Amino acid sequence: MSPAPSAQCGFTLIEVVVAIALLAVVVTLVYGAFARSLDVTRETADATERVRQVQLITERLVDELSAAYWFPESSGGSGRFEGTTGPALEPDTRMDKLVWTTFAHRRYVEGRPESDVSEVAYRVEVDAEAGAGRLVREERSNLLTDASWAVASDEVAEGVTEFKLRYRADAEWVDAWDAAQRRRLPQAVEVTVGLAGIGTAPPERLRTVVSLPLAVR
Repeated sequence: MSPAPSAQCGFTLIEVVVAIALLAVVVTLVYGAFARSLDVTRETADATERVRQVQLITERLVDELSAAYWFPESSGGSGRFEGTTGPALEPDTRMDKLVWTTFAHRRYVEGRPESDVSEVAYRVEVDAEAGAGRLVREERSNLLTDASWAVASDEVAEGVTEFKLRYRADAEWVDAWDAAQRRRLPQAVEVTVGLAGIGTAPPERLRTVVSLPLAVR
């Protein structure tokens, strides 16, 4: 007599379905935790970038505006300080421009004929479709040459919705300033910068007032 066949081992259909369901639950939980981790990372990066932009705008402007100078012809007639208003993307906002000479230039390249004096300009390159612009800083480190190395341009911030400048003239604030016409520097400059929301970071609006120590009172 031949031996009886052995019992067949395996999983039933119900067991397979239950195993797949449990695996799906585990994968969903792991993916959810991973997605939340990525969201937190993005939020942190957005907030860090926004803080960096605000600090860069504030520190550079305060440093360079505080060292602004202009002297009348009786004292040699040197320097430049011209602030003009620009077009707005939204009501009650402006995209202004300011060009001035400053003692705050920093020399980084050895051997170049630079000095502590430079001409700095801040302006906004507007993207009408995006409803914002780029805040651009330009610096001429040697006022006596047109060489390419003497002019540097860099982007200070993206997503700029407002760049508004006002100038202190005794007891009032004015929207534009030309030192050559007024024969002096303003006593202070009020800077307002609006930044659109970036990622999960909300919109920001920075306002600071910079005193000009070399202004004639």
